[in-house]
Amino acid sequence: MILPNKENANYPLFEEWTIAEIIQVTEFYQLVEQLYQGKVARQLFLDKYHSYLKIVPMKAAQKQLDRQFQAETGCSIYRAVKFVTAHQQAKLHFNE
Repeated sequence: MILPNKENANYPLFEEWTIAEIIQVTEFYQLVEQLYQGKVARQLFLDKYHSYLKIVPMKAAQKQLDRQFQAETGCSIYRAVKFVTAHQQAKLHFNE
């Protein structure tokens, strides 16, 4: 899978988020991309995902952000989370 250049990607964000929330969501987005490109610590990914869920609790908003994120990066948040929750290794790399 060829991923778009990360420097050109515009992460989907909501205007009402605080700077702290934007930082937390961006860190999660970066881990999703890292999971596709290399290895990620499973527990770190899950911790960042739980923080993301506190900021984006509504399923509709999660789906909207996932579609926008996938359009920008080529990575699916939904598939990444599903992969990480299904595997128990300490370090994971997403491979379709």
